[in-house]
Amino acid sequence: AGTLTIAKRPVTLTSGSATKPYDGKALTKDTVTVSGEKFADGEGATYKVTGSQTVVGSSANAFTYKLNDNTKADNYEIAKTEGTLTVTDRTEKYAITVEANSGSYIYDGTEKSVSGLKETTFTVDGNTYTVSGLTASATGTNVSESKAVEVKGTAKVLDAAKNDVTAQFTVTTKDGQLTIKPVAIELTADSAEKVYDGTALTKNSYQITNGKFVGKEGLESVTVEGSQTLVGESANKITGYKLKSNT
Repeated sequence: AGTLTIAKRPVTLTSGSATKPYDGKALTKDTVTVSGEKFADGEGATYKVTGSQTVVGSSANAFTYKLNDNTKADNYEIAKTEGTLTVTDRTEKYAITVEANSGSYIYDGTEKSVSGLKETTFTVDGNTYTVSGLTASATGTNVSESKAVEVKGTAKVLDAAKNDVTAQFTVTTKDGQLTIKPVAIELTADSAEKVYDGTALTKNSYQITNGKFVGKEGLESVTVEGSQTLVGESANKITGYKLKSNT
């Protein structure tokens, strides 16, 4: 007697491969190709592709399959081959600017400070990123101590999943400004009047009519020069002043 032999049918299932530059979004390829002798007519399988690659690098495009109800596993020699998903560095880096806080104060004799950054979370191309590793601060008391709030450190960029994606960004820093403004002081010479008596009318006093000095700071002296002898009027002028040594 002869022998009737039915050999298993060889089938190869291969998930797709793909590549792209980094864009913050997951790279997927939801395809599976069937090669070899393929499935017999009317038979086959369904597939679930789960491979995903977001950051720069490569990974297998993993997938699973389930034979159709009319397809018997014993009739096939099935080989699985996973494709490769590859994300490469961007040629044109994403650009973000980190700016230090600024502050403006009127002098009051106490130390003023500015610290921190305006924004450390950015949305780029629909994805959220956080910048760390940078600081900024400045202090000053006097108007002469107004200064830049310098951004210092080395920027590190993390995506929403805390992956380090610094290499895909160009981070520019912008200094803030600590500004201490002078106190506005207005001095007004006093006015006076009298009936003509042949002698000069003078009034060497004054008033601070706007603003005020801080604490024990102030004026040591004020020079008021004005004189009127005849009937009529003239300006009573403040021609100079001298500040206290602590001012």
